[in-house]
Amino acid sequence: MNNWQIIEPKRLGGITTTENLENVDHVKIKTTKCFISANDLNLFKGDLKREYPFTPCSIAVGQVVETLKESNYINKGSKVYLPTSFCNGANGYLRDFVILPSNEVFVLPETVSEDDALFINHISLAITIIDKLNIERGNHVAIVGGSFLANIIAQLLMYYQSVPILIDSNEKNLDIAHKTNVYYTLVADKNLESEVLSITGGRKCRKVIYVSDSNASIDIIDKVACDEAQVGVTGITTTKSKLSCSFAFDKQLNVTFIKDGSENVETAINLLAQKAIILSYFKLPTFKFEYAPKHFENAILKLEEKQDAEFIIDML
Repeated sequence: MNNWQIIEPKRLGGITTTENLENVDHVKIKTTKCFISANDLNLFKGDLKREYPFTPCSIAVGQVVETLKESNYINKGSKVYLPTSFCNGANGYLRDFVILPSNEVFVLPETVSEDDALFINHISLAITIIDKLNIERGNHVAIVGGSFLANIIAQLLMYYQSVPILIDSNEKNLDIAHKTNVYYTLVADKNLESEVLSITGGRKCRKVIYVSDSNASIDIIDKVACDEAQVGVTGITTTKSKLSCSFAFDKQLNVTFIKDGSENVETAINLLAQKAIILSYFKLPTFKFEYAPKHFENAILKLEEKQDAEFIIDML
């Protein structure tokens, strides 16, 4: 058994496949670690429409085990980040081996660990969000949510010398934000609006980022955004949210939806190599490949209770 597929909602089944190199420009990669996101779990539950069967997991790292031509860039033994763009149809990464074009995989520097590399997708998406919203040095930016992605956005904003204000109701998320040196962390309660006014000198925020992964109320945007603010809606996880048209119209908000950060993967890897982002407080449980069905089942129970449910699968 070397490939776990979701056969139907709430059921993983194992199949055996053969992956052989046929194209000289392709490489064979042994998948070493997979990040099981809330999106994978929602697919497993059947909350998101998808044709069955399919292999889950769009975030993974691996090691090159076979090539058909010599290269100065990628060789046998190279540790690599696998692109999310190739996870279409039935082809996710929860499988032993993957065949990919050599120019589509990203070799990891020796200073970047596999665990940290599993957050490259988060970092590249965060860079894209900051670019799309034209956030500049000194801007106050409200981040609604405290998930991994929200925290990384806040850290990057500080790296680019902007002023993030991270807002959440989850004490654990706020504590991690403190540990990663995010200065302004606010609880989403009745005092939120007045606290944001105090931080921004009575102006509220012209830049707001709503992160769907955190399940924070989207109505928080109304409390923190000034008139004609730019609002970015993003998330690693696909969720169903309703943006209130009333306050969006009243405030003439400019809303942008951002899902793909693939154009900034190399920048994300460089930031990791420079140790520009603190990931040591992002603790995820790690489980063995052969026990994946049990851990998927346990995780969706946690997800339904709004507990942390994401985990890593060790493929070795």
